[in-house]
Amino acid sequence: MSKYSFLIINLFVILSASSCKRHKIDKKDIVAVDTLDSQMMRAEKPILEIDEASKITAPIIAKIDVKPAEIDFKYLNIKSKVDFSAAGEVQSFPVNIHIKKDSIIWLSIVVGLEGARGIITKDSVIFLDRLHRTYYKYDFASLSKQFNFNINYDLVQSILIGNMPIKKREIDEVSKQESVFLIKQKEGFVQIENVIAEANLKLQKVNASDETGDSKMGIDYANFLNISELIFPQEIRAKIDAKKDGKVLQTSINLQHNKIEVLDQSPGFAFSIPKSYVPK
Repeated sequence: MSKYSFLIINLFVILSASSCKRHKIDKKDIVAVDTLDSQMMRAEKPILEIDEASKITAPIIAKIDVKPAEIDFKYLNIKSKVDFSAAGEVQSFPVNIHIKKDSIIWLSIVVGLEGARGIITKDSVIFLDRLHRTYYKYDFASLSKQFNFNINYDLVQSILIGNMPIKKREIDEVSKQESVFLIKQKEGFVQIENVIAEANLKLQKVNASDETGDSKMGIDYANFLNISELIFPQEIRAKIDAKKDGKVLQTSINLQHNKIEVLDQSPGFAFSIPKSYVPK
């Protein structure tokens, strides 16, 4: 297994950047739907406001306010299958993921024997390559500077569980199209569009591209499951196109969550770097 293939599991967020109290869903969270529909109808016929001084009329456009549903938890235990392809390399392998909310993401790749183990914290990303007795260590500050994009723990965690990678802000542009809401954001040189389902307010798709148009990324979330009154995507499909030396390099990563457990007790986060391992 190459360095690139096992780093990709939790770090396709980084590749994307370089290329380009528990929450329940109930009526009060979806309030926005009926109210928003009526607001949109009113917006189709703008109310005219008269400026007495200039006698110029200006339309008042109703603002759309939507609150995307997010998954809240204490601990998660996830068993997934990863399908990866890039530059002619195609691999599939299982990965076990333990998450302590807003704190630690632990992962292990086991095919007979454990081939790799990684841990992501608020400060850093460390992966052990057990096959070659080496390890890789990165810090988010350096990665963010390198890619000119704010890469952090929250971004990785959100993408893994289906929350918006960048939380909705007042400055974001919100619109409604058919059965979805679109939330457009700008982070550094990257343009981001989030597609939110009207029915359950869950994130369905993220599209991101840099200002040059040379690089783009799309993430699709599908097959939503209700687990412990929380709505999780079982499938996460990411496609990344990055232009390099006049050629477009395509990367595809699919995660299939085969088991998701919401826990109150820690599933374990054992991690240490053996003294015999060499940094890379």
